[in-house]
Amino acid sequence: MERYLYVFAGFPRNGLNAGGIQHAIEKVEELAILEHDSSVQLRKEGTFLLSPDRKGEEWAGGLNIIISRTLARDGIGYDWFPEDWPFGNGVTVHKTQAHFQEKVVVHGTTLSLNEMLSLGQPIDLAAIQLEKIHERTEGWEKYEARWEKGKCPQEAHLVHLTWLISKYRIPEFAYLRIQELIEGKAPEIDRSQFEDDHFSVIRQWNRTSNVGREGMIV
Repeated sequence: MERYLYVFAGFPRNGLNAGGIQHAIEKVEELAILEHDSSVQLRKEGTFLLSPDRKGEEWAGGLNIIISRTLARDGIGYDWFPEDWPFGNGVTVHKTQAHFQEKVVVHGTTLSLNEMLSLGQPIDLAAIQLEKIHERTEGWEKYEARWEKGKCPQEAHLVHLTWLISKYRIPEFAYLRIQELIEGKAPEIDRSQFEDDHFSVIRQWNRTSNVGREGMIV
């Protein structure tokens, strides 16, 4: 009972939230049959089925991951997700934060001024020059390793993703329409077939900075 995971860039630009995208795919345009069974657990390692008492699970098949070209060109691929990452069911709109930490150091070293003074050696303060450098924490190095070399934004940023779990492989025409619904520039939809709770504030994908500058360590 292998399943298919389709990952797209950003939040839907037409204002549809996760429930709205799900409604559009299954009810309005009938593009795919999504997985909603909570006993079916999807992780990078494959598809797992919970036992009736939910105290155990068994491997039930593979998980095919399809990354959109928009994400692939920015280096977000299969390896971007950590091991044991839970993908849930249906449609998920996801936001993760990355904080680019900087440190003020004495020019030509990795030591702060206080660290330099603590060495107990005579220092000509008038000759000291300070500069900011990237403090490469263990958390940042693990995060950066998920990207292709040179493609991880070197600033604090937010990463917005939308993904869905399908029971079957989605035909090409349906995939392109779903991609348009999520990544397109406010694609046209029949709003009479949606409820107010299918919409939320529009948050657009920005491939140069991934939306924002503020953030926290992933």
